[in-house]
Amino acid sequence: MTTSSGATTRIPTDLTDEQLPGVLGEALAGLYSGEARLPARPGGRQAALTALKAYSGKDYIGRNDLRGHVSRLSMYLRHGMLSILEVAEHVRGTMRGRDLSEFLRQLTWREFFQLVLAQEGARVLKNMEEPKSRVRWTDALPDDVRAARTGLPCADAWVTHLVEDGWMHNHERLWFAAYLVHWRRVDWRAGYRFFREHLLDGDIASNALSWQWVAGTFSAKPYFMNKDNIEKYSAGRWCRGCTAPCPFLGEYAQIESQLFGGPLDPNPAPPNMRPRGGRR
Repeated sequence: MTTSSGATTRIPTDLTDEQLPGVLGEALAGLYSGEARLPARPGGRQAALTALKAYSGKDYIGRNDLRGHVSRLSMYLRHGMLSILEVAEHVRGTMRGRDLSEFLRQLTWREFFQLVLAQEGARVLKNMEEPKSRVRWTDALPDDVRAARTGLPCADAWVTHLVEDGWMHNHERLWFAAYLVHWRRVDWRAGYRFFREHLLDGDIASNALSWQWVAGTFSAKPYFMNKDNIEKYSAGRWCRGCTAPCPFLGEYAQIESQLFGGPLDPNPAPPNMRPRGGRR
């Protein structure tokens, strides 16, 4: 393999899992941050096929709940260990009804984002559209966010989950992105880079365009949530016993006014390309 210095070195093929982080960490020094360690899930084609075969997709329709039966196949799709077509073929043989249609819809969004990247290239790392509200964002990720010390149990848990597991549930990603962009006024690109540091499935297209969907630069309106939404889909895991001042408390209309200075235009001019818009 080629190391961070440009030299070519041979990595032994008989390394144990205990030896791998040290050897690879040294060879790739400067290309990553934090401690060198193996991912929480095994990689490789065989592990990907095993995970795909084991996934039944039962009750996938409840995927918005953090306890929902999601596949966690995205890491294998991201690194080419599985293809979208073979995943689609598998679920057509194992899933039925709304579970199947929802799973295929999510695969379609992944493919759509890839097609946008193929068409637009580096433009996906810039605002695809003008923001739907008058906003002024800061460029840097706040230190307290990076260190998971915001004082909000939910936000700190999202960051900790990201850093320790290299993965987040889709709802956690949405909540964290909305918190960072709308409540902390941080440019979505800082969040995009933070996810790229840690997500095992963090490809350019899905990562950048999902952040833009939340920010309102590639959607009909910005995505945001309230406490009721977080509490419902997390089964109250962070809200119970929380004594921190909750920035997410209130009805949607109230929060919309606080964040954006009033209600957003419900019928903006249609852009050339748009994924689903609005909050959920």
